Amino acid sequence: MSEVSPILIDRLLAISRALAGHIDTGTAFRATAIEISTLIPHNHIDLAVLSHDRRMHACYEAGFHTSWSELSQHPVEGSPIRSVLWGEVPYLLADDALFDQRFHFTGAFDEPIFAARLRSRIIVPLRARGGIIGALNISRHEVGCYTLADVEVAQQCADLIAPYIFALIQTEEARRAMLAESEARNRVELLRVGASQLTEGMERERRRMAMDLHDQTLADLARIARQLSALRGQGVARAAQLADLEQEVAGCLTELRHIVDDMRPSVLELFGLRDAVEAHLNRSVARAKPPIAVRIADTSDGSADSLPEPVRTALYRIVQEAINNAVRHATPRRIDVLLASTASMLRVIVTDDGQGCGTVDPAAHGGIGHMHTRAALIGARLRIGQASRKGGGTRVVIEIDRQPSRELPHAAAEVEHAPRAVPEGV
Repeated sequence: MSEVSPILIDRLLAISRALAGHIDTGTAFRATAIEISTLIPHNHIDLAVLSHDRRMHACYEAGFHTSWSELSQHPVEGSPIRSVLWGEVPYLLADDALFDQRFHFTGAFDEPIFAARLRSRIIVPLRARGGIIGALNISRHEVGCYTLADVEVAQQCADLIAPYIFALIQTEEARRAMLAESEARNRVELLRVGASQLTEGMERERRRMAMDLHDQTLADLARIARQLSALRGQGVARAAQLADLEQEVAGCLTELRHIVDDMRPSVLELFGLRDAVEAHLNRSVARAKPPIAVRIADTSDGSADSLPEPVRTALYRIVQEAINNAVRHATPRRIDVLLASTASMLRVIVTDDGQGCGTVDPAAHGGIGHMHTRAALIGARLRIGQASRKGGGTRVVIEIDRQPSRELPHAAAEVEHAPRAVPEGV
């Protein structure tokens, strides 16, 4: 290598100063590109950085951009400069890259070379930690602009910026890993707390149902038993007395059916989500005063019924709670339910024209909190907001990916197979 001139030393120091203070790889490289141009004039300059597995690389460009940097990463196998990235050659020097077959081979992503008219080219490796981490690529539109002396200067620039670029990339990857780990911990904590709250809510409902059965249904049955005993003691029963007993027994049966239906949605198992939602919708508004109009539309072609049973049940419970909240708290005139799907997603929308829901806290206790918990447990996306721009009504949207091989998280399966409880209101 020839002796480094004072001018070159000065320019290399300028490149070093240009790197200082930048914490983003692209910004840092663009700052150095200005200084590199004083040593090696160029129309285009870019930085190719290898991934950890060395099978992909990202591209950072300065000046005008090409399709090389439009995608986040490219396979090294299709890169026109793969021979340098793989360490097969120490550098590439081309007088006219448009016709240089080293850049053009089957599967090569060489379109930008032609689109940007990158004729004269220098490609030198970036080295750090004892290996190649990428390449510095310098190009001009004219033919035959660069010499071996320019390659030597380009390599000195690459050797100067490589450690800094490597450190920035490591920092970015560490930051992404930290954020991913933090998000994963938050999701786990959300599921843990949500499942705990949901289980507590179900336990409260079990106790409430036990009291209802004891205070109402069992009391009614005990009264009927006493009446039957009295009639037996009298040895005769009038028709009116038997009719009263029959009516009371029918009332007990109706109450028990409602409890059983809420505990285990048999319509869902027998006929599918659409019919189960319609049955619950009609049952919920049957005694509403003033009357509530309902409509259910299904354009999903029954795609919900291809979901695993625990996922389908959790989805039904969310819709059930949305309907219950509208009937109990919003005094709507109308409730609409829509089931729709695409090739990759199922969407269920419950809309009412009632009083609205105001600000919704996903971490809240009660019905809405349970809706968010159920959605998180099955990997669904739940949004609750206003139904219209004027602020009236509520719109609940549940979206879940359609993946036939999808497995329900263990916690969700346990919750959905627990004894059923009547859903809470808000």
